[in-house]
Amino acid sequence: MTEAELHILKSSIGKVVRIICHEGETMLARIHTVSDEDEDVIYDLISTTKESQYEKHDEQPAYLIRFRDIERVEPFPAS
Repeated sequence: MTEAELHILKSSIGKVVRIICHEGETMLARIHTVSDEDEDVIYDLISTTKESQYEKHDEQPAYLIRFRDIERVEPFPAS
């Protein structure tokens, strides 16, 4: 993840972005917080290419992803 992509995450609090992970997952996520100190992002999962790795809940929990697991971040125009 580049500094520009980190800036996209930080400026997208409350908005939706596309996150591409190193292991191949692509997701749409609504960003809650971005922590430089912990080097992670807390988000709500909107959609993913790897549905099977997430448990189904009546209410969707927030998830955490580490900066090191993110390959690329792209703004999502409809957010």
